[in-house]
Amino acid sequence: MLISPETLDTNTVYKMMSNTIFPRPIAWISTIGVGGLNLAPYSYFIPVSSNPPCVMVSFGAHENGGLKDSIRNIIETGKATISLAHDVHAESIENSAEAFEYGVSEAEQCGIEMREVMAEYPSMVADARAALLCSLHQITELKDSPMTIAFLRIDHFYYDDDVIDERHNVKLENIGRVGRDYLVDAKRIKV
Repeated sequence: MLISPETLDTNTVYKMMSNTIFPRPIAWISTIGVGGLNLAPYSYFIPVSSNPPCVMVSFGAHENGGLKDSIRNIIETGKATISLAHDVHAESIENSAEAFEYGVSEAEQCGIEMREVMAEYPSMVADARAALLCSLHQITELKDSPMTIAFLRIDHFYYDDDVIDERHNVKLENIGRVGRDYLVDAKRIKV
């Protein structure tokens, strides 16, 4: 079967992409804005470069048509922290995905404990095993789309001591996104 995305509505295209391209990592992006700390889950992000070390995050438009709080704050401050989620975070990820008014902290509303790692970056989720402390590298608009694409430069990696060894091998059990579901305990195979 061959299907052209041009024959489908945007929600259907999203559903097909998110059920086909998986597992996608899911993590919280924390930012600071005029109203304080913003914490939102994103699964449309991926590493794109090692030099400079960058991840790409795709931000959809806010329901009111403007920029979502996260990208708005990133543009204003130039900083973001990405906290990688593991299995105990699934419910909190889901709860924090709810649209809150600008200035309302999702972390406070959803009971997600935060902690500061470096003063010049937004706080990370306190029990995350890894986080990326980032600065804005580049923004681009996707032609004919409401999406804003941000390239975030990784300025610092944070890891719990027991997930990284002396050779910088990292062993995490992040959860991923598969459509509307989460992927936990994915089976690893070595080839």
